[in-house]
Amino acid sequence: MAFVPLHTNALRLGLYIKIEGSWFSHPFPTNSFKIELTKDLDTIRELTKVKLYFDPDRSDPEIAHSNCTEKPDREQANNIRNPGEKSSDESEPDLTTDSSEEDASPENPIQRKIAQHEAFQVYQEHLQAVGGQFQEVVQEAKQVMQDVISGRTRGLRTAEKIVGELYEILDIADNSRALLNLIGSNEPNEEFFLHALNVCSLSLMVGQDLGLSREDAEKLALGALFHDIGELRFSAEQLLRKGSMSAFERKNFLSTHPKFGVEMVEKLPNFPYEAIDVICRHHERLNGSGFPAGKKDSQISMFAKIVMVVDEYDELCHHPDPTKSLIPSEALSYLYVKCRHTLWQDAVVSLISQLGVYPPGSLVNLSNQKIGIVTSVNLANRLRPVILVYDESNSSNEPIILNLSEEDETLSIVSAIRPVDLSPRIRECLNPRRIISYFPSASSAESGVGALNSLAGS
Repeated sequence: MAFVPLHTNALRLGLYIKIEGSWFSHPFPTNSFKIELTKDLDTIRELTKVKLYFDPDRSDPEIAHSNCTEKPDREQANNIRNPGEKSSDESEPDLTTDSSEEDASPENPIQRKIAQHEAFQVYQEHLQAVGGQFQEVVQEAKQVMQDVISGRTRGLRTAEKIVGELYEILDIADNSRALLNLIGSNEPNEEFFLHALNVCSLSLMVGQDLGLSREDAEKLALGALFHDIGELRFSAEQLLRKGSMSAFERKNFLSTHPKFGVEMVEKLPNFPYEAIDVICRHHERLNGSGFPAGKKDSQISMFAKIVMVVDEYDELCHHPDPTKSLIPSEALSYLYVKCRHTLWQDAVVSLISQLGVYPPGSLVNLSNQKIGIVTSVNLANRLRPVILVYDESNSSNEPIILNLSEEDETLSIVSAIRPVDLSPRIRECLNPRRIISYFPSASSAESGVGALNSLAGS
């Protein structure tokens, strides 16, 4: 049922209300919520310049809270008749203490909201700056793929420039967190290129965390960028069927595209052998169950072990069939629990430490029944990240940024959410690419089939 008008006299505990007015016209984190505390009820009654509505379907029955609303009055009456243990002299210091504590408060609720709004503006500007750099890298990556397929030597030079740019972006912690917002939200029709850059970026982060020198990290990144280039020997129609291949087709696909990739990059003079090894071995597994050669732990390079972990993570999060995609926390848990014998656990642990329990870009349910997207990891407490909250009652010009480490412990993440379980409207509102208002719409991009066909036909 839709919200219906509510008079102040009808306010009570258990009502699910909506406050129509500026986000700054009241002290609450969101414009719609259930009234569960008497102090909140008193605050709402004192609001001015707002309109109140309630949702009968999401409100508790009136009888459920009838006793609660009467209890304070009875207690107050008892205290008046039976002062008992507390004298009137003792009540004075209590009032003075409450007043001094209120004055000592570092900021009132409205000031805090203003600070949260400013935090969003900083986040938006930073995301836009990093997003601009990343978009340039995406466009360069498309040209690089064309050049490498055609055997043009400039392809390697441009690729080295790309990984150098990514290294510079990721060398700053705040930039890496901003970039994670973008690589966690693949755009339609750009899956191949963004998967390559996702794996490249995350491999760089893991490589830096594991102490690789810049020279080695960039060789690792080159291999990660081109790890799937051999797939472009297949037709676009075959690639679009990756998620529904038979067991035989998938085995053939995993065995052949690494070999095709090696053949392509070996045509380029001075292509680092460490990067070639990554292209060749990223589908191998430590127990010998991988492809194309069934190599085991000691036969696989460290660089290939890193990329196989990151590649598996991104594939789990962005399955060709969206209904089979895992949310980031599920994917990390799967790698840690289910892949102990197949994937290098040092790289898995490093990836988890970089991404946190709820990686940037994760959609989450909060204990106040709101939905949000994680924008930044809190390294001191990974269970309480920074979150951009969706509220259907809020103006798009008044977005809510909450740093859970600064909120009361009662406000917390309850669970992560699969994107497919949200309405398109909410997904779009929480899409970091929309927030920065920078990237072109999917309709202006090449179609997935067209883009892949143009590459495969080069």
